Amino acid sequence: MKIYKLIKNQPISSFALLVMFLGLVSCYDDGYEPYEPPTGNINGIQPNTQFTTSLDPDNTLAVVFRSYSTDAASYSWDFGDGNTSSEANPNYVYADGGLYDVKLTTVSSDGLKAVDSTQVGPLLVDYDYTTVDSEVTFNNLSSGASSLVWDFGDDTVLEWAAEDGDQHANFSPVHTYKDVGPYQATLTVTNFTGDEYEVTQEIDGLVLSTIPDFTFDVNGLVAEFTDASTLAVSHSWDFGDGNTSTDLNPTHTYAVADTYEVTLTTTNDAGVAKSITQFVPVGAVKPTFKAIVLNGTGDEYQTSTGDNADAWDMTPNSTVIDDVQGEIPSPYAALWNNSALNDYIDATYGTNEQPGSTSDGNYVNGVKTRGVKLYNSSRRLYQKVKVEPGVQYEFTIESRSEVAGLNTEIFILNNEITTEAGIDADPLSESDAYYEITNDFNADKPSAGNDTFTTNTFLFEASGDFIVIYVRALDAVDSSNEVFFDNIDINTPGF
Repeated sequence: MKIYKLIKNQPISSFALLVMFLGLVSCYDDGYEPYEPPTGNINGIQPNTQFTTSLDPDNTLAVVFRSYSTDAASYSWDFGDGNTSSEANPNYVYADGGLYDVKLTTVSSDGLKAVDSTQVGPLLVDYDYTTVDSEVTFNNLSSGASSLVWDFGDDTVLEWAAEDGDQHANFSPVHTYKDVGPYQATLTVTNFTGDEYEVTQEIDGLVLSTIPDFTFDVNGLVAEFTDASTLAVSHSWDFGDGNTSTDLNPTHTYAVADTYEVTLTTTNDAGVAKSITQFVPVGAVKPTFKAIVLNGTGDEYQTSTGDNADAWDMTPNSTVIDDVQGEIPSPYAALWNNSALNDYIDATYGTNEQPGSTSDGNYVNGVKTRGVKLYNSSRRLYQKVKVEPGVQYEFTIESRSEVAGLNTEIFILNNEITTEAGIDADPLSESDAYYEITNDFNADKPSAGNDTFTTNTFLFEASGDFIVIYVRALDAVDSSNEVFFDNIDINTPGF
């Protein structure tokens, strides 16, 4: 081509002279080969190669590769998963979703190489599901997801990110619907290159679950049980002493005074059974009022969330910020203020005995709540509660330690101690009950479909007209060794 342009630009006379000269040369020396113009990149200019990628909309594990290379005589594709191709424009289907490094090497007709590379994010977006009553278990079949969002079609949304791992509850969540639907559940997946794809399925065939519940009233050895269940078509009672009943509201006479675990199992129209168990004290003192734990959820205050920890401080602040009323006198400071114990903790373990308020509480009905936490050996949970002597109560607390072997001690104190010397020597020396939590390790934070808290329950009989809930975790020493608490309560029999 360059020779052609050179010739074309010369005058006609010059062209004639050149032809004559070439003719003469050929006449005098027949040993030379005829002249042939060179092909390819004769000036050694580096050729260029590049390519584009896109996911096949009908199969997002398939990537469409299109090359835009100059002077390419051969193609060598490396798809980043161990497979290759020599096609100019291959369509390649990956076995698994993910992030892959792709390289194209082209070779020109005269042997010059050019290289281009990029990353591709093929992915699979799909799920199936199974149902039990109105509880739906979603089985996520997706791969290659950088993040995903579940929209269950009932205004409930869950999110997941790749760093959470596919064992996280939000990857394949369990969701309970409050009605029979149908619902449109959408899974939106973002791949590692930022592209979003979604799949929607209709969730139908749901049946509302039965919710077992009951109340009881005990006089002497006689217990009267009243059903408070919903959507129950049958009832099965286990009174905890070897006796049972299928009555709706049975009355049972026990042989001896004791605290019994009574279980009610109800069944709905679909034949799916659910159970609930309560402790029933028989022959004990009958309470006349319900014991009240203040702010046991740790999320009563949303404007000034730090004030939630005041409910569990041995020396509460004089005021709190109420969400509606603004700054008000503290409801806790009027009930207790153990400055002597505070001074002892300061001298023995260090300052800052107040627990922390945390956003990492448990989920309630699919909604994330706040809680309280211990993250220093000096911090404690402390709350004084009015009770009745001789009454048997059930104490319950949800906990999660983020490090294995990080145990929590719970004391139901029968007085406002001023040092820990007594309970250090004998945990029951000044307590109506002592309980040690040793099995609540779970590194995962809770989610709507995964309760990572452990519910701890035990009984105690009050020896006086008040108790102090006192909780410590001496090995919770920093932000990497924390224990989280939520839904702290005292259940009063008959209330």
